[in-house]
Amino acid sequence: MQRLTLIIAISATTIVPAVAAAPYVGTWSSDRLNCHATADVQRQTVFTVDQSALSFPDLGCEHAIFRKTATGWVVHASQCYGADPSLDEPFSRTIHIKRDGGTVRLSWRGFDSGPLVRC
Repeated sequence: MQRLTLIIAISATTIVPAVAAAPYVGTWSSDRLNCHATADVQRQTVFTVDQSALSFPDLGCEHAIFRKTATGWVVHASQCYGADPSLDEPFSRTIHIKRDGGTVRLSWRGFDSGPLVRC
């Protein structure tokens, strides 16, 4: 009986298709060469978008809630830490993500990443 239960469990997991990640999830940079550079270069040039967190040069947010809009996604990021000394930490930030073909663009008030390619 245990063997039958194990076979059913394995079969069920192989039949169910994998849930596709949202198109903005991944590691991005303005130049793919940065994706394989030293850690110091990556910290300054690589943007990572997760299902629930963000890691950008000079900005990291432990929590992120994504909402689809007509032009892309709006992210309410909270528990953020960064290099802006005028902000008390942790802070929140609204980030806009726009996808155009194989690139994404991240922006918020006073910042625009420019087109980023997937690493």
